[in-house]
Amino acid sequence: MQLYLVDAQFPDIENQVAAYRQFIDLWESGEMAKQDHFDGFEMLFRVHAPGEGRVVILCKANSDKELFSHFAPWRAKFGIDMEMTPVISCQNVVDYHKELFAKLG
Repeated sequence: MQLYLVDAQFPDIENQVAAYRQFIDLWESGEMAKQDHFDGFEMLFRVHAPGEGRVVILCKANSDKELFSHFAPWRAKFGIDMEMTPVISCQNVVDYHKELFAKLG
């Protein structure tokens, strides 16, 4: 699975409040835990900066299909702008650069 960094920005305070109302309900019911882990998708962490109307997420997904499945409902309901960037782990950095440096001599 590929790691993705997702930077989510609420368009305005009204959508942020509405999204957090739903988030609280899903979190307290245990439904969010189910949505955060399904075949081909795993939420690793989610941190909130509510004063900035921003959420930063690290997740793993098999493909864009799983990303769409998890994030599209939030975008459709609340207009959240999301930048999704493929990222690599520290171990990947070490492994990939060792290979690069070996090729470079």
